Order: sequence, then structure tokens, then C-alpha cells
Amino acid sequence: MTKEHILPKGTYFIGDPAMIFKKTKAGDDLIQALWKEFYKDMNSFQRLVMDNVVIYLTRTAEGDGFYGTVGTDTGTIGIIELNQIKHDERFKSEERLRGCYYIEVADTEKVWVEAFNIYFQSGYSIITNSDTIV
Repeated sequence: MTKEHILPKGTYFIGDPAMIFKKTKAGDDLIQALWKEFYKDMNSFQRLVMDNVVIYLTRTAEGDGFYGTVGTDTGTIGIIELNQIKHDERFKSEERLRGCYYIEVADTEKVWVEAFNIYFQSGYSIITNSDTIV
């Protein structure tokens, strides 16, 4: 089953969501709420709104690992628009994090997940399911 979302204009972080959350009480509280909500339906590509922050989140097919340009220790990959967290003390939004990818969306961009692989309309993809590699 394919699930797609439309990303509005902006600069997006793509990576393990645990990497962009600060290790503070406020950051830990928000990511714990994120996991609780996500795991209600962990097999779907979700658009979650957590305390006014939109987070697109999917699990990987093969758990933790490095998938091309993106690594994960939580078995998930999130997409977060940086401007919405720019002044949010719970996030590391001011630095470019290693093991993550950043994408510029000029207008809008369709993103979808198919067989736990993430595809962007612009051609970027993250393949987490080795059974789909041709």
C-alpha cells in the first residue's frame, strides 16, 4: 500500500527523528509522545502533528542501519520542515547533522512510501527494503 503526502515549500531535515531532538526534559517528553502516537500504526507513513510541529514518519523495512545518505538507530525516518522548529528549544535546528539529509522544496513536493522505501517527486529516494532493489 502506498501512502503519500505533499510537503509545502521549505527546507526539510530527513533522518532519524531522535537525532534532531535535544536530550532535554522537553525534548524527551515530545519524542516520547511521538513514539506513543506513531506506534499506534507503525506500518503506515504518517503525518503527525505533535505540539504544533508536523512530523512525517515511517519505519524502515530492515530496522536500524544506514540507507544511502540517511542513518537510523530507531528504525524510523522522519521528515521535518526546519522553519517550524527554528526557535524551538526542543530541537537541534541550527546545525546540519551528520547521517541526515536536507532537501529544499521550492514550491511543493510529493513524498510517498512504498514497501517502506521513501520516494520524493524530485527523484531523491531512501531505499530501506533490500527486497525491492533491482
